[in-house]
Amino acid sequence: MTKDKLNVVEYFCEGKKGDLDLCEDMCIVTDNFAAVIDGATNVSGKLIENMTPGRLAATIIKETLENITPNAKLETIVEQINANFQTVFARNNLIDAIQESQWVAPSASVIIYSKYHQKIWQIGDCQLMVDDELYTNEKEIDSITANARALYLEAELKRGKTIDQLIDKDTGWEYIRTLVQQQYFLQNDSNNPFGYSVINGFPVDFSRVMTIDVSNDAKYIVLASDGYPFLKETLYKSELLLKELLVKDPLCFRLYKSSKGLVRGNQSFDDRLYLKIKV
Repeated sequence: MTKDKLNVVEYFCEGKKGDLDLCEDMCIVTDNFAAVIDGATNVSGKLIENMTPGRLAATIIKETLENITPNAKLETIVEQINANFQTVFARNNLIDAIQESQWVAPSASVIIYSKYHQKIWQIGDCQLMVDDELYTNEKEIDSITANARALYLEAELKRGKTIDQLIDKDTGWEYIRTLVQQQYFLQNDSNNPFGYSVINGFPVDFSRVMTIDVSNDAKYIVLASDGYPFLKETLYKSELLLKELLVKDPLCFRLYKSSKGLVRGNQSFDDRLYLKIKV
């Protein structure tokens, strides 16, 4: 993260495995932009340029934003990001593979604050706060997969499995894995009820991009990945609620329904990044 640019009040990032080199969440703070990037979970099991697809996507977006002109509009930013994605695809001969299996493509959600335009652009399911107001951009398809996993895990418990056994081997995730892979074919599909916006190197469905105007009297902005199930105005409160959840519902299928839960040995159910800046 670039220092001494916009006034950073709080910042924290931790990978679910406790290793930042494997973390798929990234952020950038410059004189003109602040952004949080959440690379999509690897469902292909493959690496590209020695990175998971999600980490590669986050890296491309971060490096692009570091060189964007201060007055750039969202469409220009996305166009440049996608051009850089396509360069990586060509370099790794990925185009045919992506067309056949869309989940192979690196993809990411991103929230971008433009100081010049005094706007926040929310592509995908990252979340934010402007002062005390929370903005989320949840996908219906995530609710479907999370509930399907919850149903499967409840049945597993009825059949005699224990929470500890499911933390060791999440059969609920294995059950919905194919469904999660299939949803990649619905990315940026404005004509599909299950479509959703994402950065993936192809045209973005701007109709599903949320735009938040930041007023002149706003005091702070919080940008975060969805690794925080309950986003609050301070890092301390957000971390506290996460820790409580991991104790009470480590599989994340009752108090907070997610497509994935805590895996034995991991720090949390997902990578997480919290960035608070003074406006």
